[in-house]
Amino acid sequence: MELRSQELNPEDVVKQAKRSGSTSISYTYTEPTIFFEYAFEIGQLAKREGLYNVFVTNGYMTEEMIQMVHPVLDAANIDLKSFNDDYYRKICKGKLAPVLKSIERMKKLNIWVEVTTLIVPGQNDSEEELRKIANYLAGVDSSIPWHISRFYPQYKMEDVESTPVKVLNRAYEIGKEAGLRYVYLGNVGKGNNTYCHQCNSLLIERSGYSILQYNIKEGRCSHCQSSIIGVGL
Repeated sequence: MELRSQELNPEDVVKQAKRSGSTSISYTYTEPTIFFEYAFEIGQLAKREGLYNVFVTNGYMTEEMIQMVHPVLDAANIDLKSFNDDYYRKICKGKLAPVLKSIERMKKLNIWVEVTTLIVPGQNDSEEELRKIANYLAGVDSSIPWHISRFYPQYKMEDVESTPVKVLNRAYEIGKEAGLRYVYLGNVGKGNNTYCHQCNSLLIERSGYSILQYNIKEGRCSHCQSSIIGVGL
């Protein structure tokens, strides 16, 4: 079966989202800042229709762009690929500082921020670096969810092994030790449930993209009534 791209105007994107029963539109797989004008126009229309807008982004963006998009942007999942500027310059051909600034600016503008770190063996998997990331996020806001993703050999890094699960588990422990309320494991089929930061009761049970249990009512834990912040809770 041959796959072909399809051109859609912003109005059609929003109509399709509404027709499918979706409550949000995510701008992803190509960095959304690359097609910002298109995404921004869709976002404005989506807002008028009561839809949420979510950027999945590398976080490498200007303050002006964040200021412009924030009235329509509800949430962003930002890749924090390392806490080492040399890694950013060598592997990503970018810089660390602008990404950290984006995380901080979005939080100040009340955009819901989640962070994903792809752990690459031999590159950014030391306990020291993982602790720096976790401590930084906790210092910005302990409620920032941290997604720890497993690396798989691809493209120009086929000679690098997959991330050992024990490294992911240790990163999870480091995140919790730093005081992060919500830490998740990615690409391993487990570690995706959400627990109350106060009583540790199960709030959201997930299997893949499906929700099996949802124990949050009016933004509070159904067990201890602690406030659980987020978008759409």
